[in-house]
Amino acid sequence: MIISSPKFFKKESKLPKGVKKIYAFQGCLEELFFINNPRWKKGMSEARRPLAEFIKSNNDQGLWVYYPWSNVAVHIVREDLYFKLRTTRNRNLITSKEQNRYRQMKVGIAGLSVGSGIVSALVISGGPKTIKIADFDVVEVSNLNRIRARLEDMGGSKVQVVAQQIWELDPFADVYIWDKGITKENFKKFITGDPCLDVFIDEMDSLDLKILARIICREKGIPVIMATDNGDTVILDVERFDLESQRQLFHGLAGNLGLNNCKNMTREKWLRLSTKIIGSGFMTLELQNSILQIGASLGGVPQLGTTASVAGAAVSFVIRRIANGYKMPSGRYIISLEQNIIPGYNNRREVKNRLYKTRSFKKKLGL
Repeated sequence: MIISSPKFFKKESKLPKGVKKIYAFQGCLEELFFINNPRWKKGMSEARRPLAEFIKSNNDQGLWVYYPWSNVAVHIVREDLYFKLRTTRNRNLITSKEQNRYRQMKVGIAGLSVGSGIVSALVISGGPKTIKIADFDVVEVSNLNRIRARLEDMGGSKVQVVAQQIWELDPFADVYIWDKGITKENFKKFITGDPCLDVFIDEMDSLDLKILARIICREKGIPVIMATDNGDTVILDVERFDLESQRQLFHGLAGNLGLNNCKNMTREKWLRLSTKIIGSGFMTLELQNSILQIGASLGGVPQLGTTASVAGAAVSFVIRRIANGYKMPSGRYIISLEQNIIPGYNNRREVKNRLYKTRSFKKKLGL
């Protein structure tokens, strides 16, 4: 599949005929003036003359970004100024130095249902310019509760939809598209091929590929991040293979795993191994009940778009810390809306009730 990236033009006259034009250049210059001169605000009479002088003194004519899939061209300032504008409201929550280090990261994401929310969080926060995305699937209506797509995207490649969303916000991004998805044969190239990843983000369903990813990343010293939907809770796993070359896969929760564990994988075996990796004690009761219904009343593991959004924020935060060399140890981190919002969620009676039901769940699953 050939997916067109944005095209850049220096002159308006060179744009394709019939293109819709959006003139954002003047607005960009005005914003830059007020960013550089915070003592003035838009609408202040005393700012009119210096603003006019600033615009008149500008020698840069910017560039036109042409999006072939929508036949739209936008006139904006050059890349460094555009990035400054787009990230100015991050300051000083993210310093300029932190932002630049975050921007320089090279990340790869496999699995674009929940992964699309992670991509969105990375891009909107001014994160990695270099992104590899992989998914073999197309957008279906049932994806629309969590994937950032439109009805008109139905039947289109997930990687195409996500790539276009990246470029529509960050036209200068270097997006590497793997529309055939990940296989055992090409996985190493996805992770270590030019450009080699700084971080791998795992949002895949395939257990054998999850294991293989960690084997490759551990060998090459590349950290792995995985965000798992768990009802209204996110289970965030950080595996710092860049710091711990002998670390067990999945924190050792499922024992000493290897690819042999995935041979002759039935649905029941997949559910049991997945539950070991996630940890039944971490699962919400709603997710436990849902897992028991897979193959009966449910076709797959249920996921919420709101939880996917939380997952995106959490993953982008971790990558920012890794990029800047801040303390970000391996481990499992729980971001729970239930625990932090529902009154009495962690009182003795509720905890005891969840423990009892979790034991029953494990017994039914044969664990």
